[in-house]
Amino acid sequence: MFCGSMCFVPAPRAQAQSTRSEAEVASAAVALAALTPSEAWAKGGQWGPLEGKLSSLVHPTMMSLFFFTMLYTGFLGWQWRQTRTIGADLSSLRKQLPKDEDPEKESAATKSLKEQISQLDAERKELVKEGYKDKHYTISSFILGGGIFFTTYGVFNTWFRAEKLFPGPHLFAGAAIVVIWAISAALVPFMEKGNDSARNAHIALNGVNVLLFAWQLPTGFEIAQKVWGLDIPWV
Repeated sequence: MFCGSMCFVPAPRAQAQSTRSEAEVASAAVALAALTPSEAWAKGGQWGPLEGKLSSLVHPTMMSLFFFTMLYTGFLGWQWRQTRTIGADLSSLRKQLPKDEDPEKESAATKSLKEQISQLDAERKELVKEGYKDKHYTISSFILGGGIFFTTYGVFNTWFRAEKLFPGPHLFAGAAIVVIWAISAALVPFMEKGNDSARNAHIALNGVNVLLFAWQLPTGFEIAQKVWGLDIPWV
């Protein structure tokens, strides 16, 4: 009977091996549980939600919106330019009207000139009514402030998530776009004083900026896809 009861007690070596195996399994489980967050957070989670997927997608989402907003702002700017040039054309045409001609004996040339003036004046009034200048200024200010903010946000988010930046076409193009925004805005005081060189430079710079923006959109989309596929929390 004594021998029978001892049959259920494992040998000391077997018991030690069993205890060691259980400890290894427990350690592995703890390590695995700890490994999942450290893989998710590039810097151990010290930046919290700023390292998350949702934060990482803010930059590409906003910059896509800014691109289409830039196109609309360009349209507004062009319409304001049309308003201004029509006003100059009207002034020039009015100077061509004969001052001493009898209204009852107007020549065909004078009548044609007056019809042209009337048509341009009506067109200009419609353009002025739309308020293109104020709309262009307001939305451009939003692009300048918001664009610089969200571009910088994207740079910091990359650092928060990867603890480094990735020099390349997308980063350099983004920096150039911000610089062109700033230079274009700096030309506005000169444009308000009637400086045609500043106006032409403003238009040319923003044209280059739209092309540069469109050129780097595919690289941004590629980066956004990589971020979307990362095994990181949303927040």
